[in-house]
Amino acid sequence: MKHRSILFVPPISDKMIDNGLTAEADRVIFDLEDAAAVQEKKTARSRLSRKLASKENLHTFFIRINDAKSPFYQEDVEAVQHIPDIGIVLPKTASAEQVKQLQKKLPGRPILPIIESAAGVWYAKEIAEACEEVETLAFGSIDFSLDIHSSGLPDESELLYARSKIVLACRLAGKKPPVDGVYTNFHDEEGFRRQAAMVKGLGFHGKLLIHPSQVKQANEVFSPSDAEVRKAEKIVRAFQDAEAEGHAAVQVDGEMIDYPVYYRARTVLQTSGKS
Repeated sequence: MKHRSILFVPPISDKMIDNGLTAEADRVIFDLEDAAAVQEKKTARSRLSRKLASKENLHTFFIRINDAKSPFYQEDVEAVQHIPDIGIVLPKTASAEQVKQLQKKLPGRPILPIIESAAGVWYAKEIAEACEEVETLAFGSIDFSLDIHSSGLPDESELLYARSKIVLACRLAGKKPPVDGVYTNFHDEEGFRRQAAMVKGLGFHGKLLIHPSQVKQANEVFSPSDAEVRKAEKIVRAFQDAEAEGHAAVQVDGEMIDYPVYYRARTVLQTSGKS
């Protein structure tokens, strides 16, 4: 299942929940953590339980519960037990044990740990390997910056190590490529696309989103463009023809194509649905 766009939806009203259920994002997260004020958490949890408990086919949806150290964690988990199919987002995941404990309480549910601290980054591989229910990891860049006492740099280079380590952790654990954190200025389309393209280059395959206007942008950035598909088709055809003649390399438009480039072109076609 694709996760180019994962949209946070605050369960602050029945209308917002209904909007989330019909959103065009690849996945939707109903957020009981940051989107619910402390005094409103019980109300938001009850509202979400009432709206979703009778729903079916919620496998493309998540609920972000409060973190394992929160006083709201246990009540969130108990509420989710009565909502079929839905996955769980575990914020501020800092250890594999936190994931395993959640899996024991909610077996069989997809789990998306968000890595938001120095400890989470350090133990990212162990977290990704914690159980089969972990599909991939997400990066909470804002909380991570806070945790490491970073004021931030214009090029976000303070996040490069963490992002790269999360990508490697998912790869070594045999999970899907990870999801990058939110871009907070949803009016800044150019900035969003620039950041999304950068993390795509690092190996991320999607982003967490805070506004519906970002869905189309994310889906476009994390999908092969028409030009990329045409180039991949050309590379695959040329290489397969060369391979049939006993050659392991061929030149295409001045670029030397060997097996790694050929495999990457095939991946582009598979991602675009052209393979």
